[in-house]
Amino acid sequence: MRVGRMAVLAGSTGVASVAALALAAPAQASSYEWNTATAGSPPAGMKCVSMTGAEACFEKNGDKWWVRDTASDSHSATASWENDVFDGIQWRLYRQGSCVNKLGYGQWGVCNKDYYESGSNNDLGGKGSQLTWQACVYDSAAGTWHGCSTDIAWVDNDA
Repeated sequence: MRVGRMAVLAGSTGVASVAALALAAPAQASSYEWNTATAGSPPAGMKCVSMTGAEACFEKNGDKWWVRDTASDSHSATASWENDVFDGIQWRLYRQGSCVNKLGYGQWGVCNKDYYESGSNNDLGGKGSQLTWQACVYDSAAGTWHGCSTDIAWVDNDA
């Protein structure tokens, strides 16, 4: 398994880690993607990470982020993610963003994305697509981060 930028940043405070992700993107990465989650009921069996205030899961079949707010604190929960693709020589950051759940305490929200599958050809001339993510707490009104999980989830997007 490859260790990416998130693993290096996880030891720092959540505020610094997400801010660094948003500012330190290589030239080939697109701009940071912000999505607002819509209400939904998640399927069972997803890979998840959590911290006080947030749980973030990825549904491989459909490329969906599921985010649950686990604290009654007026903050939002997010799945903050990176998508790396293989260019035939090395892995490169291709996209990054956050799925923000503003639905309130105890509510699940979903963001529907579309990533390359590991077996498909990508824009960089190779095959391979991986996702890493953290659960984070974000104040949508103020635009401030209040921490991210120290655990970082990783999947090969082969669904």
